[in-house]
Formats: sequence, structure tokens, C-alpha cells
Amino acid sequence: MSPTKGELYLRLSLPGAAQRRLLALVPVILVVLIGALTYERSRLLVADVQKVERSHETLERSASLLTRAIDGETGQRAYLLTGDSTFLEPYKGARGDIQRLLGELRRLVHDDRAQMSGVNAIEQLVNERFALLDSSIAQVPVERLSSARSSPALLRGKQKMDQLRAAVAALQSREIALLADRRAAEQRGVANAAILIVIAAVVAVLLSALINMAISRALDDHAKANLELGRVNEDLERQSEQLEMQAVEMESQAAELEATSEDLRSTNDALSRTTQTAEESRDAAEHARLQLEQVLEHLPDAASVFDSEWRWTYVNAPAKRILRSLGVDADRVSGKVLWDTLPQIKGTRFESETARAKSEGRVVEYEEYLPELDAWLENTVVPAEGSVMTFSRDVTRRKREEQGAKLLSDASRVLQSTLDYEKTLDAVARLAVGDMSDWCAVDLVDSDGTIRQVVVAHVDEARIKWARELNKRYPPDYSGPTGVGHVIKTGQPDIYPDITDEMLVAAARDEDHLGLMRELRFRSALVVPMIARGRTLGALTLVSTDKGRRYGDEDVVLAMEVATRAALAIDNAQLYRGALAASEAKSAFLATMSHELRTPLNAIIGYQSLLKEGIDGPLNEAQVAHLSRIRASANHLLGLIDEVLTFSRVEAGKEVVHREKTSLQSIINAAINMIAPLAEAKGLSLRVDADELELLTDGNKVRQILLNLLSNAVKFSDTGEIVIRSRLDGDSVHVSVADTGIGVAAENLERIFDPFWQVEQRSTRTVGGTGLGLSVSRTLARLVGGDIRVESELGKGSTFILTLPVERA
Repeated sequence: MSPTKGELYLRLSLPGAAQRRLLALVPVILVVLIGALTYERSRLLVADVQKVERSHETLERSASLLTRAIDGETGQRAYLLTGDSTFLEPYKGARGDIQRLLGELRRLVHDDRAQMSGVNAIEQLVNERFALLDSSIAQVPVERLSSARSSPALLRGKQKMDQLRAAVAALQSREIALLADRRAAEQRGVANAAILIVIAAVVAVLLSALINMAISRALDDHAKANLELGRVNEDLERQSEQLEMQAVEMESQAAELEATSEDLRSTNDALSRTTQTAEESRDAAEHARLQLEQVLEHLPDAASVFDSEWRWTYVNAPAKRILRSLGVDADRVSGKVLWDTLPQIKGTRFESETARAKSEGRVVEYEEYLPELDAWLENTVVPAEGSVMTFSRDVTRRKREEQGAKLLSDASRVLQSTLDYEKTLDAVARLAVGDMSDWCAVDLVDSDGTIRQVVVAHVDEARIKWARELNKRYPPDYSGPTGVGHVIKTGQPDIYPDITDEMLVAAARDEDHLGLMRELRFRSALVVPMIARGRTLGALTLVSTDKGRRYGDEDVVLAMEVATRAALAIDNAQLYRGALAASEAKSAFLATMSHELRTPLNAIIGYQSLLKEGIDGPLNEAQVAHLSRIRASANHLLGLIDEVLTFSRVEAGKEVVHREKTSLQSIINAAINMIAPLAEAKGLSLRVDADELELLTDGNKVRQILLNLLSNAVKFSDTGEIVIRSRLDGDSVHVSVADTGIGVAAENLERIFDPFWQVEQRSTRTVGGTGLGLSVSRTLARLVGGDIRVESELGKGSTFILTLPVERA
């Protein structure tokens, strides 16, 4: 075979040994060159990847810086709202983190002047924003919270925060642009490296082939050289394969880098969206909290919010006023435990009801009296997840009105129950003790003008005895310029809202007296007059002790009403006693006068009988007629006297009922026989429609009742008839007397039963009588267990119905 041009050139230009050494060096040189080129491209590729990583770090650090700035601002706001220094820890931590992040940003962008300028601008805005935050925080300890929360301060902080967000966004925008450039450079480096490797591999393959051909031709005679050249060729092939594998691996790494970059971009976008959502949620939560606080602040009720450990997290203005009344610094309770701040409420209903609300997980409402405030509160406990809200409404006025209405109702009931006013006063005083007072006393003015204490009331009977002994030892001074005597004299109430120790010293008789009064721990007192019909009958005194109520104008009105009702009861009782005395005197007078009138009347009747019998000589017709008129007048006068005597006995309670078995028919017949002459004289007919019935009753009183009813029927009837009927109705019998007389007007149907009242009220009456007949008849009917009622129409007659019980013999 003829040698090629390359073989001839090598064989002609170099000697055999030099030629072999040169050929041996060619693969080495090629490997070195390819390795150098590969290393250079790899170094450039790594540099591009590092720049991409720096861009990602720059974006992450800037986002973290903005987040920490927001955290610092949130901590500052929480501190401003609650005053709790615990919230300053996130604020201080945020400042340190921000300085660290600024340092890392400078390190990452030190070779980019524009980015360094952006970092410096961010640092300046951060310092200015934290300067505003520090200024607001500094105002809290000196109680300039309103200045720290003022709208201008908040607006400047918002403007700085917006500028900071804009600066960070600008930095991130520039870095994203750089990131895009660096990714493009990275991709170009990967492509160039791949091309270079492919070219190097192709060149290496071609050169290897040429060298192999040359060596195989040159070393035909030299087996060893050929073998060596063969090994060199094999080494070159292996190196080529390794280079190819390295190229493939580099392509795979480049693809992985691309995928990693894409993941980083997606992660960064998601992080940005998450950050924005978190900021929006945080702003919404802050807005909602501010709105809730504004609502609670404007509530008229006292509102407090506690966490799960019963630490105050919020207190509105009305709740602060209550806390101050209890001696608590309301401006410093935030973060403090309720039970440690107010240990006196342990074991109260507040503790049990709040525990019940938390355990049952529902709203609990109840009312409670606070002696320290002398107030009634309507409390509402609202449990929530991780917190409890309490609302308290002052219902003292309503409760006092309810207690006052109940006291007045009970007092009226007691005062109307009996006319023994001393017992009723004691009952009223006991009613006043409890809700309205701890002590109650009543002093009355006697008929001689002296004042005496008639009632002292307290929940403890031993205290009442002690008070009476104290009054004996130190009798009240009713002549002083204040107190019971002054109230009775002036008719005006005295109120002592707060009884001071100086007042006790001024009122004390001696040291022992002062010590006793101090032991009672008087808090407030009220003395009101008891006035009825323009007369001051006495005074009502109410006293509360250290845990009782503090009297005011509303209590004066209520006490005056109770005192007035008691005074009216006393006055009515006194009038009643006077009326009883007058009635007794009247009854005694009537009984005496009736007895004195009956004695000469009996003599007149006796002498009339003697004259009519002719004992002193015969009488002519005119004389007999005159004697008959005398007897009729005497009988009429005797009936009037009997009515008066019966009325006086009934009114005095001396009329006695004698029950016996009797016939109703016989009683009616006896009454008819007695009234028949009078009816016949007026031309009236009598008709009886009655059943035979046995009764167990007082027959004389029933006969007198029927006689009075028949007598009235005859008196007020000029024509017609008088009918007597009886009707059995279960356990009662109704006996009616119906006439055709003048009748009774509807408005007088009950008045006719009043003593001394008559249908004809004129001075020239056509019908005589005392006006006691119907009154006595109804009283007697009720004595035997019955009653009388009337049915009448003016001008058409009347029907009187006597109802009697049927008691079987």
C-alpha cells in the first residue's frame, strides 16, 4: 500500500523515534486542550449559577426584611393598644433581624452600584420608620397614648411603610431583571459548553483515526510500537467516551439547574402571594379589632374582656369607673389576673356564674347586689374560645323601684289588715328592714304632745332588745335642732347621706355612748314625718349600716309614701276607736232613753186599759174612740222603742241567738196576724203562698224580720195586695214579701239598709218610722246565718227576699 500524504509528511519531516514521540504526544495535547476548554466553560457556568443563586437570595432577604418590618410594626401596635411590654419583644427582635438582613443584602449586591443604592435607600426608610415607632412607644409610659394613637402619627407611619414597600419592590424588580439576564447567560454557557464538547469529541475522533492510521502504517515493522500506539488509541477512545459522558452529565446538570431555577421562581411567586395575603389578613384583623374596641368603648354597660387565664385584655370606660370605685387602678389592670386584683369577689356569685358559663359554653345572665358600690348590677357572661367577656348594667334604679313598689304593696296590705295600729306599725317596720334599711324606728306624738318611740325593728331580735336598753340609758333628745323631734315639729324630712364620725361625736352624750354608736357602724340615715289630714302624727326613721344603702332623694320619696300610708292607718285607727267610743255611748244613751221612755209609756197603756174597762165610770162613744187613738199611738211608740232597743243591742254585739226547732208556716202566720189589722185599715189584701217547712233557727228574730218587712209593705202601699211566698233552694229557703207600693230607685237599693235612712227624706214625711227597721232586719238575718236583698222598680212596688239556712233538726 502507498502511504498517504500525512504519513509521507510525518515520515519525511521527522525521524522514526521523534515521529513516534510526536504521535504519542498528540493525544495528550488534545486531552489537555479539551480538559482546559471544558474546565474554563465549567467555571464560567458555575459563576453564572452562583449569580442566579445570589439573585434568589437577594429576593428572599428583601422579602424577609419587609416581613420583619411589618412584624415590628405589629408589635408596636399591640403595645400601644394594650400597654403590655411583652409585645415589645417581637418589635426588638425585628430590629435586629432587619439590620442583619441589610448586611446580607449589601454582601449580595456589592458589585452592583444600582442595587447598592436601593439597599441604602431601604436602610434609610427603615431607620426613619423605626424612629417613628420608637417615638410612639416612648409616649406610652408618660400616658400620652392618645398622641401615640393620633391620626397624624399613624398616617406618617403608614406613609413610611408604603415607601419602604415601594423601595423593596423596586430592589426586587431590578434583581428579577438581573436574574433573567443571568439565567440567559447561564443557558448560553451551557449551550456553548455542549457545543465545545461535541466539537472536541469530533476532532478527537478524527485525529485519533488519523493517528491510528499513521501509526499502523509507520509501525508495521515495530510490533511493540504498534501495540503501544494501539494502547494510546484505546486510551484516547476511553478518554473520548469519558468526555462524551461528561458532556452528557453536564447537559443533565444544566437541565436540573434550569428546573431548579423554575422551582425557585414558582416558590418566590407563591411566597410573594402568601406575604400579600398575610398582610391583608393582618390588616383586616386589626381593622376588626379596632371596630370591636370602638363598639365596646361606646357601650353604656361596663365591658371587660379576659383571656383563658382570667387576665384582662380590654376594659371600657364604664368598667374602669367601677374598678376605680373598688379602689383599683383601672389604667394598669391590662395583663393582670382578675382574682389577684379583686380577691374579695372570690366565693361570690360572680365567680360561680362565670365558671358555669365557661363550663357550659353558653351565655349566663344574673343580677347581683354590690354592697361596696351600693348598686345592683345585671351581669352577662359571654364565653368564647380562649376568652371571656363580661357586661354589667347598673339596674339599681329599677331594683329600688321594684323593692319600693313591693314595700308599698306589703305595707298597704299590712296596714289594712287590722285597726290595731301599733301592731301594724311593727309589721311595717319589719318590712322596711332588709332591702331598704338595717334599722327602722317609729316615734308617735301622744295626745298630750309628748313623743315616744313605739317601734324598733332589726333583723336580729337581740339587737332590738339592746336598742331598747340603749334608749332607756340614753333617752332620745326630741328638742334638738335635728332628728325626730325636729322632723315632727317642721313636718319636713331630714336626710343624712353619709354619717361621719364627727356627727357621732357631736351626738354622743359621753364616751360610752360614742363607743356604742361607733360599734353600730352607721352609714346613712333618713327621718320622715308621718302626716295625715295635715297633722304630723309621728316620724319614721330608717338607718343603714356600713354595708347598707346610701340614702338619696328617691329614698326620701319612698319613705314619705310609706310614712304617709302608716299615718293614714294610724289616723283611721284613732278615728275608728273614737267612732267605737261614740257608738258605745250612743248605744248606751239609746238603751237608757228607751228604758226611760218605756216606763211612762207602760203606765199610759195601763191607765188607758183601766179607763176603757170603765173602772171609773161608763164612757161614751167619743171617749172610747179617743182612748182607742191613745192606745194606737202608744203601741206605735212602743214599736219604735223596741226597734231602737234592738238596734242598740245589735250594734253593741249583745243580741243573742236562741236556736230552736220551729215551723216556717207558724212564723209567717204569727206575723200575718199581727199586721192584718193595719192592712185591713188601708184596704190591702194579704196572700200567703208558703210551703210547710221545719227550721232550726231563732223563731222570734225571724218573726220580727217578717213583721218589719210586712210593716214597711203596708206603710208604702195604698192599693193592691201583699204576697208572702217561700221557696226551697237546696240548703236554703227564700221567703219573699212583695208589695205594690211606691218602689225604690235603683241607686237607693242598698242605702235603704243603712241605719236611720228613709225613702222619704223630706221634713214633711207622709210615712213615719225611725228608719231602723230594714237595718235591724238585715242585721238579725245575718245573725241567724241568712241575709236580705231587695228587687224594686220605682212606682211599681218592691220585693224583699229573706234567705235562711235550712238546718235539719
